[in-house]
Amino acid sequence: MWFQAGPIQVHLGVEPDMRPSIKAHPALVVTELSGWKARLAAAGCRWQDADEIPGTRRGHTWDPFGNRIELIEAA
Repeated sequence: MWFQAGPIQVHLGVEPDMRPSIKAHPALVVTELSGWKARLAAAGCRWQDADEIPGTRRGHTWDPFGNRIELIEAA
């Protein structure tokens, strides 16, 4: 599966014996994190805020295969 937003592309693939990645994950820097969270909620996607890094707005969602994806708000 390929996703594209402007010049950015993310390519995802599934292998027959694939297991969702729990620890390793991509992190994407986004503007207006609140807007992304609203879009994810409207699409029925799970969201979990992360506050381990003071002063950084970020969190995690999961793709349809169970892989974690981090979104970090651009500073």
